[in-house]
Amino acid sequence: MRVVLAFGAALLLFFSAARARAETPEKAYAAALAALAKGADNEAIDRLELLADQGVVSADASLARAAAYLARADSSGSEPGDLGRAAAALSEALLLRPDDAQADRGLEAVQAEIARRKSKEHESVVVRPRLSRAIAGLLPEQAWAILAALSSLAIAAGIVLRRLAARPLLRLSAVVSISVGSTLVVVFASAAYAAEQFRVTSQPAVVVVSEARLTNETGRPLPSKRGADTTTVPEGATVYVKDRREGRCLVEWGSTDAWLSLSEVRILATR
Repeated sequence: MRVVLAFGAALLLFFSAARARAETPEKAYAAALAALAKGADNEAIDRLELLADQGVVSADASLARAAAYLARADSSGSEPGDLGRAAAALSEALLLRPDDAQADRGLEAVQAEIARRKSKEHESVVVRPRLSRAIAGLLPEQAWAILAALSSLAIAAGIVLRRLAARPLLRLSAVVSISVGSTLVVVFASAAYAAEQFRVTSQPAVVVVSEARLTNETGRPLPSKRGADTTTVPEGATVYVKDRREGRCLVEWGSTDAWLSLSEVRILATR
């Protein structure tokens, strides 16, 4: 009997895998939307999460996943972390399509709802990032590189003008162009380098549990700073994963580096 049951289970797994291979991402996405339209939130979530697990990266799929989690969060079958997972999906959509105003408004609304439910003013979902990350994030990495290249052209033009100009005023203008261009090259190139390093060495993630407790490398909770609770990260907050070890991850949250469980965050797809 055990052999028969094991054989039957193997056949079931085989046919399930074959069916999953036969279903294209487009059909799976359409089925998820159909499930969402008829109110089958769990089915929609399962299908959209399976697409994400299969490596399908799409701003539209992320928006649909956010809608599914929000629908479940607003129902009697809501589960802890639904709003955090919706925030993660909306953040992912914005990474994939930065000019998506709908995703931007939706993320603000979800973060506001999380803060309202916690009803604690000091538990903000949004924390200021480190200054270097904030500056590097003002523009895309490619934009910083283009600005650095344009600044180098200003230096080259100043050098040529200085050699060819006979009038003192033009030579002074050339010196100013070289000086300003040199300063801007350093600033823009540094920002481009910083943006590249942040992209290579860290991954954006969102907390998907009601509260994630920060620990040190040995697993002990961090001490609170005076006047503020800095030992926990609220649901829906953005962190940056810098390292992963044995089910844990080193994250940057604001100016703090500490450890969280990988199960407490959703690492976002960027491309």
